[in-house]
Amino acid sequence: MAHRNGTLSLWMLYLSAVYVGVFGFLILLLGDAKTPSWSDLLAVGDPRQVLGLGTILGLLVVAMQIDIAVFLPERLWADDGTNASFSRLSYPHIVLLMALTALAEELFFRAAIQSLLLHWISPVAVALAVAAGVFAVAHVRYLTRPVLLAGAWVIGLLLGWGYWFTRSIWTSVWAHFLFNVTMTVLGKQGWFLPGRRSSTG
Repeated sequence: MAHRNGTLSLWMLYLSAVYVGVFGFLILLLGDAKTPSWSDLLAVGDPRQVLGLGTILGLLVVAMQIDIAVFLPERLWADDGTNASFSRLSYPHIVLLMALTALAEELFFRAAIQSLLLHWISPVAVALAVAAGVFAVAHVRYLTRPVLLAGAWVIGLLLGWGYWFTRSIWTSVWAHFLFNVTMTVLGKQGWFLPGRRSSTG
């Protein structure tokens, strides 16, 4: 029964990522001129810029999350156990799920929602800030954790800026994937998770 429940939970994680991606796809499909064309969306752009800036943004988020875990009391940054559940996955599932999550969330929050807000709101900085707020609030489990909510807003702002600056969704997808995988693997090693503070040194 435990194995069956674990398998069910795993597929629920995959399905939740798929649902987000489908919603993003539908918004892009119906967004007409307010959202990017599929040719623009799928274009990689300058790979050096995408990988370079994406890596910098991803590592900035990793550094921020490590600083929060190291320097703030655990009660301020402990979530509902979701992050710990990710760390219990096998490495292939971690890579696959984090890739799917990054792609789905960037389609929804950046390519769809942020593009619409940029069309409706000016200046750009305000639109990016509002889009980041939508991203943060969508992480419902963070609503009672102000530090985590603020951290999600900063992450959304960095990812949104990366997409806007390079005009390539792959910049934010790569950054999102990079910090998700890095923090999940660190958690799998017993670092930076609630109840494991001593492992951080």
